[in-house]
Formats: sequence, structure tokens, C-alpha cells
Amino acid sequence: MNLVGVHKGPAYLEGLVQKISDGQAHEVEWRGKLQTREGHDQFHIFYYGDLTEDDLITWHDSTPLIVYAEHTVTGERYLLIDAAKHGYDAMLCEIYPEEDLNDRPLRPYLDVEGEDIFEVQLSAYYNVPWDEEFGEDVDEDGNYELITGESMDFQQVKRDGYDAFAISIVNRKGVVTEIVQEELA
Repeated sequence: MNLVGVHKGPAYLEGLVQKISDGQAHEVEWRGKLQTREGHDQFHIFYYGDLTEDDLITWHDSTPLIVYAEHTVTGERYLLIDAAKHGYDAMLCEIYPEEDLNDRPLRPYLDVEGEDIFEVQLSAYYNVPWDEEFGEDVDEDGNYELITGESMDFQQVKRDGYDAFAISIVNRKGVVTEIVQEELA
């Protein structure tokens, strides 16, 4: 069975992503392209973290990365990933100091060509057997308790609890840059 169709992708991106399905996706991979309901698909990128020599955004020391896309016309920002609250580890294993999370100033992303407007492609990977491993811990209302003590709908936990996440951007010249490759489990 091809699980790509089963995975709806991260719940927090619902309504902002056009699903990409090509024959090359792995069965545990969900892929999507960021696009507003009006069809706008060009964004600025803002992030907190460090840049590697390969232009990847990584955690700053032990503080989780965060990445937003900003609509080039309206300026509205859309959260693409916050490694402090999205993904398996953040939801089930790790709690980060509040003072660190509140001190994550954002910087604009420029690619190697100095471009700052991009099409954004996202990938989430789902290798966790949620129902088998955690299904018995779901309460009668269908909620699951996260490591933070927050109770969340188990279906949302499964969607936002991916074990890996990637972001690729395409500039106006067609140059593709992978800016996030996060293992989150």
C-alpha cells in the first residue's frame, strides 16, 4: 500500500500546501508546495538558526531552529517548522527552556545568488508506527498527552509528529536549494 496518500502532511500547514505527488516519493514521505488559497506561491524566508557552508539552516547551539515563509505582497507569515514543537522528539522526548525559545530573533534568508523570493517545497517523513506504539495511551476523547503535558488530538499528533522534515526553495532563476534537513526522531 502506498502510504503517501494516507499522510495528509502536517496539520498546521492545512490549507497552505498543494500536495505534490510524483512517482519518486517514498511510501513514508509526504510532499507539498507552499501556496496560499489565492494561488500565491512566492515567499521570503525568515529563520532562526545557523547557516552551514551548504546553506542549510541548523540549530544554534542547543536551541531549536524555526523557519517562516512570508507572503511577498501581504507580509503574512506562515510557520513552516519550529523544531521546538514539531516532530517526534519535540512532541514526545524533549522540553526546551522557555527563555531560549523566547529569544530566537529571525533573519531573512538569501540564497547563494542573493535572491530572496522563492517557491517553497516541503517534505515530511512518517516512519513512526503511532497506532501500534502509542494507541493505548489515547484517552476516551481521542487525545494524547505530549511531553509538555499539553493534550492534543491523536490524529494531529500523528500528522505533526513526523520523524524528519525538509524544505527546498526555488529562486526565480530556477535554482533549487535545500535549506532544512531535520531528523526529528
